[in-house]
Amino acid sequence: MAGMSIITKTGDMVRSGQEVEQRRTDYVCVLCLVDVTAPKALAIPVRDAFVPRLPSADVRVVAAASGTDLLAPTVPDVCVAVMGRDAAAISAGVCELAAAGVPVALVVESSLDAPRLPLGDTAARRVSVISATNAEVLTNRLAEWLVDATDKSIALAANFAFCRRAKVRELINDFAMENAMGTAKKGPGAELPSMAVNQARLALSIAAVNGEPLALGRVPEVLSAVGAGLGSRAFANKALGKIPLVGWLFQAGFGYLGTQATGRTLQRRFDKRELKASGEGLATTAAATHGTGIGQRIASAVAARASRAAGTPVRSHSGAKVRLLSSGGDDGGLVYEQEAAR
Repeated sequence: MAGMSIITKTGDMVRSGQEVEQRRTDYVCVLCLVDVTAPKALAIPVRDAFVPRLPSADVRVVAAASGTDLLAPTVPDVCVAVMGRDAAAISAGVCELAAAGVPVALVVESSLDAPRLPLGDTAARRVSVISATNAEVLTNRLAEWLVDATDKSIALAANFAFCRRAKVRELINDFAMENAMGTAKKGPGAELPSMAVNQARLALSIAAVNGEPLALGRVPEVLSAVGAGLGSRAFANKALGKIPLVGWLFQAGFGYLGTQATGRTLQRRFDKRELKASGEGLATTAAATHGTGIGQRIASAVAARASRAAGTPVRSHSGAKVRLLSSGGDDGGLVYEQEAAR
C-alpha cells in the first residue's frame, strides 16, 4: 500500500508540474489605458513595468478618448487605467471595460482624485483604485492587485518581474497552510506523502513564477524542497509525536513554518541567479565600452536614461506602436503618439 501511495503521489507531482508549466505560458493580455495628461510619476512606472518577457503575453497601450475599440482584437485579461486631468475620458473607458467583465486598476495620485463611476454593483466591484505618488509604491500595489485580480497570476508574474514577490508570497502562504491543515486532519506521519508532493509543487510553482520552464534543471530544486519538508516533519514527529494533542498542534506548526522557510529559501536562490545574470550583463556592457572617454560614457548614460523617459516604443505583440513623449509643458504631462497599425 505504501508503494502504491508513493507511485500515486509521484504521478500527482508530474501532473502538477505540467499544469504549472501550462499556466506559466498562458496567453495574457494587459491593456494600459492612459490619459494623455497623466503625470509622469504614474505613467512612466506603468510603462516600464509592463514589458513582457514571454511571447505569450500581449501589452496594449491605448490613449483615453482615442476612439480605439478597447475590447478588440481580444478582450484584455486586466486593465491598468492611468488617470490625468481628463477624468471623463478615463471614466468612459473604465466603465466600458468593467461592464464587459474586465478587472480594472484605476491609478491616481490620490484616492480623492478618483471619479465616481456610473456602474452597477457587480461592475463596480471589478474596479480598484490604486493611489501612489512614487514608482515603488505604485508597482508594489499594482502587483498585489494583479495577483488577486485574475486566475492568470502565474503567467503575469512570469512575464512581469514586479509581480513576482507578491505571487511567491501568496504561494508560500497557501502551501504552508495546506501542509499545516493536512497534519491536523490526517495525524502524525500520515501526511508525509502529501507533504512531499506539496513541497514539490511549491518548488515548481516558484520556478514558474520566476519565468523558468519545466525542465530537468528543476530536479535539484524539487528534491531540496521535498528533502527540507520531510526533514522538518521527521524531526517534529520524533520530538513531539509522543505528546498527545499538544504535540500534534506543534507538528502542524512545524509543517507551516517549514514550508514557509523552504519557499523563502527557494526564492532567494532565484533572486541570486537573477542578480548574477544582471551582473554579467553589466560586465559585458562595461567591457564593450572599455577605452571610451569618461565624458563620452557620461553622455551615453544620460542619453540612454532620456530614451527610457521619452520616445521609446511600448512593446506590443499586436496593434499599433505607441511612443511616450513629453508634452514640453510645465505640468509634466505626457503625450502618446500612435503610429500606424501593423
